[in-house]
Amino acid sequence: MNVLMVGVGPKRVGGMWTVAEQYIKSKEYNDKVNLTYISTSTNGSLLLRIIYMICGYIKILWNLNTKPIDIVHIHMAEKGSTFRKGLVAKWGKSKRKKVIIHLHAGPFMAWYRTEPNAKQKQIRKIFGYADRVLVLGEYWKRELAEIIPETKMTVLYNGIECPKQNPYNLDAKNIVYFGVMRKAKGTYDLIDAIRLINGQLPKETKVMLCGNDLEGDIPQRIENSGLKERFELPGWVTGEKKEEIYQEAMINVLPSYYEGLSMTIIEAMSKGLPVITTSISTMPELLGKNVAMIEPGDTVALGDSILRLVNSSQERHRISEEEYQRAVGLFSIDQFIEKTTKIYNDMI
Repeated sequence: MNVLMVGVGPKRVGGMWTVAEQYIKSKEYNDKVNLTYISTSTNGSLLLRIIYMICGYIKILWNLNTKPIDIVHIHMAEKGSTFRKGLVAKWGKSKRKKVIIHLHAGPFMAWYRTEPNAKQKQIRKIFGYADRVLVLGEYWKRELAEIIPETKMTVLYNGIECPKQNPYNLDAKNIVYFGVMRKAKGTYDLIDAIRLINGQLPKETKVMLCGNDLEGDIPQRIENSGLKERFELPGWVTGEKKEEIYQEAMINVLPSYYEGLSMTIIEAMSKGLPVITTSISTMPELLGKNVAMIEPGDTVALGDSILRLVNSSQERHRISEEEYQRAVGLFSIDQFIEKTTKIYNDMI
């Protein structure tokens, strides 16, 4: 089976690249599939991004015209990603290939509803090229039914490599945040919540903000809040450094306003790390009914939730075990790959 997969480049750190990389690196997947992966977007100057996109398009067209491609698997988000990748979907359909759109966007429908009628019609046409649309949860299946026939959608949860045993360190002291840092991810809310409870936290507890500062003012906001000694900013972490941070983490916090299906949360669950997050989109599907969630922007509730877990090792232990078992049962990489290849086989 020959699959042409189109997505982002490795410099575009985030959930979409994380998912694409799993396909690229999975032995099980590549044993079953002859994969060609082409990226059409990267980071850098506008000129660099345009050249990168054009080069990606040339490679896609060359593969569609010269190779026996069975399936075109397209990773897509909202805004410019929809229209850039929509062109690929159109090309795939014109060559009579099976087309999958793998939709990752969190605020997709919020964005769609702000677009003028002509743009909305164009967006619906793009999804019309797809034989199958992969969505990140039952929540998104309900949301997207406004513009995509339900029979065309299939839920595919993101997968993660789960440790064989729960590695959670009950004696850990730190609070961690993983992901790009911006208002829409609730990073500012986390800083404000820590300011409210700072005097009640153990002196040794650090708040680790691990990610890229997209809006460029996080250090200044921390300093203005008088929290310079409480926060650490290690940047985007991977490999051994990330594992070290996990080992010293007692709580993972992601007070986001928009998510598709958070890889950050799934990864934290696989590490047995108690999660505090917002009750948006697929978060209830991820964490289940036994984990309390807060409303986006409620910094008082966020601070209270952090304090409750900091002060109760028993509660942290309970949540840790439940989240780890849930990650293994629902979000393992093995299940993710198995379901993807079954979708391919069903299509052809």
